[in-house]
Amino acid sequence: MKRVWIFLALVVILAVGGWAYVTYVDPTLLSQATESAAEEEAGRPLEELDPGLDSVIWASGKLLPTVWANLSPLQGGIVQTLQVNEGDWVETGDLLVQLENPAARSEVEIAVATLAEAEAAHARLLAGASEAEIAAAEASVATAEAQVSLAAGRLLEAQKNVEFFEVEVRIAQEQFNELAAGPTEAERAAAAARVEVAQAALDHAQAAYNAVRGDPTIGSTLLEALQLEQSTKSLKAAQAEKAVATQGATEQQLAVARSRIQEARSRVLVAESQIPAAEAGVQSAEAALASTEANLRRIKEGASPEDIAVSLARIGTAKAQLAGAQAHVAQSQIVAPFPGQVGALLVRSGELVAAGQVLVLLGDTGSMHVETTDLRETDVVQLKSGQEVEVTFDSLPDQIFDGIITHIAPVSTSDRGSTNFTVHVDVPRLDANLRWGMTAFVNILVAPQ
Repeated sequence: MKRVWIFLALVVILAVGGWAYVTYVDPTLLSQATESAAEEEAGRPLEELDPGLDSVIWASGKLLPTVWANLSPLQGGIVQTLQVNEGDWVETGDLLVQLENPAARSEVEIAVATLAEAEAAHARLLAGASEAEIAAAEASVATAEAQVSLAAGRLLEAQKNVEFFEVEVRIAQEQFNELAAGPTEAERAAAAARVEVAQAALDHAQAAYNAVRGDPTIGSTLLEALQLEQSTKSLKAAQAEKAVATQGATEQQLAVARSRIQEARSRVLVAESQIPAAEAGVQSAEAALASTEANLRRIKEGASPEDIAVSLARIGTAKAQLAGAQAHVAQSQIVAPFPGQVGALLVRSGELVAAGQVLVLLGDTGSMHVETTDLRETDVVQLKSGQEVEVTFDSLPDQIFDGIITHIAPVSTSDRGSTNFTVHVDVPRLDANLRWGMTAFVNILVAPQ
């Protein structure tokens, strides 16, 4: 066990001693190692550099399109169709991916129909009325006039009914009053006189019947018998009238008379309740007549500026609704925002995707440039736009391309604790075999500080 600890102590002492020698005794060893690493990464020995410059900044990067984007839908859904393949070239506005959205497509169809209807109505408005439309409007006026006459007739009928039933009330009231007041002396005398007349007629009929009843020379007594019977009935009726005239009306008769008054009054109320409805019918018919007459005038005069303005407003509303429906459909589509090449399709038909999920990588690979990924903050201060650089690629190690710095990022990025700045390098004469995403190395010659 003691030997193990002695061995570990010797290893630590050697490591610390080596670090101290390199750092403090002979620091040129560290600088030589750094220069060798730079030569290996840049692919060009430092002694081949311009003798007027004594330092070089190197950085690695990626070859990217000048314009590129990750494309995603605004709405989620199931992928219905993929309209392109990886590597296809597309133009601005080309449909790349379509998600299922039948509701949105239905909204577009409805909006298209609404717009067509509004435009057709506007065209008819500007064209004016046809002879058939004028004839139809005139017929509507005639019908409305007939309705006014009919409504006025109903109102008059209701008013006449009220007057008629009011007369019935007065008659019933008078009859009741007459019954309630009882018979007058003149009525009693007249009733007694009718009894006397009926008695005399009966006596005469009886005598005539008696005269022929036992005579064998007379063949029939039928006429005298009928006269006797009729006279008997007339006497009984006269006697009954005399009894009524003497005694007056009974309670039952008075009750019947009262009920007749109530019935007549009820009919008056019913008739009066029909008058408001009849009056409303007249007003409604008159309003309909005024409307049809105004419509006929409008048809004959043609469209007014106000009508045209309203029609145009309807068309504008329909267009806005169509634009909104189309925008809703566009939310479930991915359309090319610029001309370019499809770099990658990150989805398959039938897959469920979420809103904002990247589905297509699109870039204009006809115009490429290099973006650095690890340029240190201590080096970026020595660079400026327009500065010439040399670029090499892993895929073409034997070729060196001239480049120019076109843009230096104003804000840094962080990668595993290291602060870096992105520099854009334009390479005018790139090899056609170079592809999007290939690794590049950038050598930048700078003047001594």
